[in-house]
Amino acid sequence: MFKKSMSLILTGAMLTLVFAGINNGGASEKAGKIIPDITKTESSEQVTLTIWDTFVDGSLGQAQEDIIAAYQEAHPNVTVERVAKDGATLSETLKAAFMSGDAPDLVYYEAGIGTVGNYVKAGYYEDLASVYDEYGWKDNIMSACWEIPSADGYVWGVGNEMETMSLYINQAIFDELGLDVPESIEELTEDMAVIKDSGYQVLANTLDSQWYNNMNFIGTVLYAYMTQDEIQDCMNNDGSWDKESVRKAVNCIQDWLDKGYFPAHPEVDGDQEQMFFSGDYACWITGNWEVGNITEKVDFTTSIYPFPGSASCADGGSQVNFSGGAYLVYSGSEVKDTAYQFIDFSINNPDTAKIWAEVGGTMPPYMKEYDVELSPLSERVVELLGDETLQNTAGINMWLGTASFDFFSKAGQNLAVQSLDEASFIAEAESARLQDIETGLTKGAFKVK
Repeated sequence: MFKKSMSLILTGAMLTLVFAGINNGGASEKAGKIIPDITKTESSEQVTLTIWDTFVDGSLGQAQEDIIAAYQEAHPNVTVERVAKDGATLSETLKAAFMSGDAPDLVYYEAGIGTVGNYVKAGYYEDLASVYDEYGWKDNIMSACWEIPSADGYVWGVGNEMETMSLYINQAIFDELGLDVPESIEELTEDMAVIKDSGYQVLANTLDSQWYNNMNFIGTVLYAYMTQDEIQDCMNNDGSWDKESVRKAVNCIQDWLDKGYFPAHPEVDGDQEQMFFSGDYACWITGNWEVGNITEKVDFTTSIYPFPGSASCADGGSQVNFSGGAYLVYSGSEVKDTAYQFIDFSINNPDTAKIWAEVGGTMPPYMKEYDVELSPLSERVVELLGDETLQNTAGINMWLGTASFDFFSKAGQNLAVQSLDEASFIAEAESARLQDIETGLTKGAFKVK
């Protein structure tokens, strides 16, 4: 483990990470659990704060529990009622809760315009622009936290978890086969042929019914081929998907499917963790939310490398990043001030930043210095997030409107079952884009009123 005093500094749209040799003190440790120093606030009014999130299991769920426990100790008048749901269940039950006027005070969920844009237009989520000013969040957390969950001057969320999609490899397999780190996606494709011919499984990725398994994978390959100008054209300026780079990305995925580099029947729901953790697969294209689980459960050496850009991309390709989930405040909540206070405790705090990093295995957006012990893999993620040469850029799910989000949520699966090819992929992506423009659910077209 590496103990660092860490400061996260965002420069423009880039995630730049700097280490400083300063010990802030702050959180202490007891029996392996992080215990933040607590300054209690006294209040006679008893308050119940309800939170729905998607941390159904794993290290992030434990981090959320630890943060809630610390918050309640600091605020003994507040009872936090937390309900964890998988993404699909939360989405469905939240819709019903809004309609009945019984939504939770706080929601922690994906906050891209396609996921929440209609709810924002309907007035269900509070505008947090003035809250950012009140708590000084823009001075202390990364700009992606408000740039992603916002449009038309309306800020509907507070992002958390700085995440990056990378190439995770079973180092033993690469060493045995004499494979070096691929410098381009074309080299990676050549390596995949060697891996398969040697009798190993190649990709521990499925393109199944889960939206994120489609979206994260396709977005990573798209960014390998698209230039920054092309990405910004599509995401911010309502630009067309009918680009040669997009066609090349789709052809790449089709080629990998045709050559059997995915698991058998990748369209069927599968456990990617179990596949990679078994040691039979050489590669896994995933994000650093898996670092905690890999560190705890994997008994072979896992290495993390930047996902390589295409040799045909003029600027070398970009690395996909996310601001993870975001805190969203229900406009009908009767305890909004408590909700803001909890958000501030969770994201604007060196002690809870330590919990997110060490317990949750994710990189928090807090930019001030704090002590943190990182595993070697987490240390590697820090390096990738701070590498300006990788052109760290928000993933497509952070930008897409509802129709486009739905298309990309199923596109990988449809490629796998051959109901999409290059031409129909472009045609359907374009149809969804135009629909989102018409309904005002793009960054360029969005209007709150």
